[in-house]
Amino acid sequence: MRRIMIVLLALAILLPSAALAQDKPAFTLMGYDHQETYRDWSTNLFFARLAERTGVTFDFRQYTQQADYHKALAELNTTGDLPDVLFKADLSPAETIDLVERGILIDLKPLIPQYAPNLAKLMAENPAIAQAITLPGGQIAALPYINESPAQNSLWINRDWLTTLRLDMPTNAQELTQVLEAFKTGDPNRNGRSDEKPLAFMGAYDLKYLGHAFGLIANDFNLYEQDGQAVFAPLTPEFRPFMTWLNDLYARGLLDKDGFTTVDALRRVTDAKATPVYGTLMAPLVSSILPSERANSYRVVPPLTYEGKQVYRAIADPITTGTFAITAACEDPGAALAWVDYLYGDEGATLSLAGQEGVDYVVDGDGTWRKTDAASQPGYLSESGIMTGTALPGASNDAFQRRFSDPTVRQISEQIDIVAAVATNPFPTFALTQAQMDEIAPLQAAIGRYVDESIGRWTIGEWALTEEQFAAFEAELDHLGIKQFMAFWQGLLDQRQEVANAAP
Repeated sequence: MRRIMIVLLALAILLPSAALAQDKPAFTLMGYDHQETYRDWSTNLFFARLAERTGVTFDFRQYTQQADYHKALAELNTTGDLPDVLFKADLSPAETIDLVERGILIDLKPLIPQYAPNLAKLMAENPAIAQAITLPGGQIAALPYINESPAQNSLWINRDWLTTLRLDMPTNAQELTQVLEAFKTGDPNRNGRSDEKPLAFMGAYDLKYLGHAFGLIANDFNLYEQDGQAVFAPLTPEFRPFMTWLNDLYARGLLDKDGFTTVDALRRVTDAKATPVYGTLMAPLVSSILPSERANSYRVVPPLTYEGKQVYRAIADPITTGTFAITAACEDPGAALAWVDYLYGDEGATLSLAGQEGVDYVVDGDGTWRKTDAASQPGYLSESGIMTGTALPGASNDAFQRRFSDPTVRQISEQIDIVAAVATNPFPTFALTQAQMDEIAPLQAAIGRYVDESIGRWTIGEWALTEEQFAAFEAELDHLGIKQFMAFWQGLLDQRQEVANAAP
């Protein structure tokens, strides 16, 4: 009898725990992380730490080959063994639309206010987020990664050279030209040779960023929106003086002669003791081109003014779409959404970025943080980190990142912020169906290549800066289908406005 009572007592103690364990959601998670990350989700500490905070656990279907993963996505069906959620989902807008139409993914839009307050707050503060993730049918089926202050393709200038030549930071195109001329003729590296490269760049892509000095900012399709109208930047009045300026810089030797043929691997400097030759250079991070010791000598040129205003094009949309989705198989979508919403708050964002305090990083008395020895080991990113590889859902925690202990990193971050404060996405992001992508892709390929080639020819003087040549340029754009191209994008803008007008 006593033995029976002990057994019953033990069961009484265990039953609440068992019931509690059963109450914790367990989902099947499918996603893609490239094999070169050497990351096994089933043992990665990120998911274990997140489980401690949320109570949610997973069975994993991890793909390490992108082709295999997207083939598996295409083969998903409602009668098969669906995963509950897609994480690091790598979904294109066309794939998302297809999966919604086939009944694989559910609409998260009505669930976000209740189960995703962190994401809802970010969406309320930045309407562009909702615009980017809302499908043509009005659904939100895949969530984004939101980078508050992404790196920008910026013009970095050698501050030491400015000091040596007693020059001020340039504020417009004319002043930049004067500074570049001084860099070329003033021997700022003091080696007695004319080996300075006043402005280094890579191709027409980098040069188009200089268009902001003439009020020109456009996306990769050479488009910007103005008062609800799609505008093609190379057909605006500002484009011609911009080409004239680039041609003048090149003719005077102020642009790197190798700018149209070089790549980062060729212009990268690895010897910190080598004589500096770059006066200014276009790059997202100067540290990717120069040694860290040399990078400290460079500062970002604040966006130049044109007619008293500063404009600048963001290097990329800060919103990466298609990172997380919930399928029709999920029996508790609210719990799955609440789990991922943790990553849109400061605590979750910090966990994604730096790991666990006291284990992966420590905060010092001055408020700065630094990695622990364990987090500096080669295997850390595969065993504990999650940020590398395919984009994950969540948001960056810039306030935390800016407190990193390395002064060089902080200095670079502060410089990036100067440009980020001005940089904007010049044209809205739209979720395109596969049919729309098939329609616009060949037009973009032909028109985009022709514009870049034309910029190169005008810059190096192969084409004359005449009315006849600009007329020939516009005629070839007509031949390549510029009217159809612009009608496509204007149609999307008009549709967006119709939806906005119809909203209650």
